[in-house]
Amino acid sequence: MAISDYIEDLIYRVLAGDASEEERQVFEEWVRENEEHRLFFREVERAWYTGKYSVKWRNVEESAAWQAVEHKRESRRRKRIIRIGWSVAAAIVLLLGMTWVFFPSGKKTPVVAVQSVVKPGGAKAVLVLSTGVQVVLGSERADTIQEKGFSILNVADYIDYSRKDSVALGRPVYNELRVPTGGEFRLVLADGTVVYMNSESRLKYPVRFTGDKRLVELEGEAYFDVSRDEVHPFVVRTERLDVTVLGTGFNVMAYKKGARTEVTLVSGSVDVTSGKISEVLTPNHQFVMNNESREYEVKTVNVDTYVDWKNGILNFDAMPLDELADKLGRWYEVSFFFSKESLKQLKFTGAFRKYNDIDYILFLIESTTNVTFKVNGNVITVNEK
Repeated sequence: MAISDYIEDLIYRVLAGDASEEERQVFEEWVRENEEHRLFFREVERAWYTGKYSVKWRNVEESAAWQAVEHKRESRRRKRIIRIGWSVAAAIVLLLGMTWVFFPSGKKTPVVAVQSVVKPGGAKAVLVLSTGVQVVLGSERADTIQEKGFSILNVADYIDYSRKDSVALGRPVYNELRVPTGGEFRLVLADGTVVYMNSESRLKYPVRFTGDKRLVELEGEAYFDVSRDEVHPFVVRTERLDVTVLGTGFNVMAYKKGARTEVTLVSGSVDVTSGKISEVLTPNHQFVMNNESREYEVKTVNVDTYVDWKNGILNFDAMPLDELADKLGRWYEVSFFFSKESLKQLKFTGAFRKYNDIDYILFLIESTTNVTFKVNGNVITVNEK
């Protein structure tokens, strides 16, 4: 199938987030024209995302093959005369050795979501100091926040407690970081532990750790890259369980109104305890507990699916649409209404950059599942095709 230079350029502009509203409409009309167009787009898209945005393949960015693609893409943008051969994209897929799955779209023509003003979230949070004073974070300007003589570095998308020039504190002093709907933020604790906070999450922690353990309290979702200290274990306390580590990378999802609590281990080991429950996890395993029945299981998982959010990717692996709607709702500050209960259990597999506008994501979900979306302000109705 012959694809024009303009269409190839358009596909890459859409994937890079550089397309105008008019260009996006042209792209959507082209994709809907026939199945060949949809298949071609999916092949290019999987090469794009697995090649550039997946953390697992971050080293691909440094490869000669990927640099060639990037160089050509930039040349296409400057000159509007673009030619990236399909053999290059195919070579990248082979290089990755990775399969990216979409469900068959069938023969029905998807209905494009109504254009919305809904935009993706960004770096924003509120820091609650020990005095109760609330500091709005997320400014591009770097400054220093003073907490009873302790200096906290405040940058655009993170705050840092690990500076060594702060005075020693006597009794424990606690701060709380609150990340709202449509927000994300990063936190460096006093011991050097890095915490990636997801939307609708709160973390309470001491300004400086004291005592025999490093205890923090979480509600919501966060990824922890814990600085190793074999003498002082790091403990994440949630409403239903504790996670104890010495130094490792892991994700905890513990939303107060969620159906379950999840602990996903990337590296090292963690000890998950809840009442009489005690499970030691090894890498690529996940602890899942039903919040109502308290029944739990430990299973092997693809950890990227559960931690890619901190690296700018929304990754879904056979996820029911009602769960997917919850995740999109937190990030885009929208709510979903399902016209039929059965639609909630339809499953979707795919990955997107989380900074894409939601209309683009809805369009691709429509293309691969038996639903259509209607957007009315911040309310999205899910209908059957």
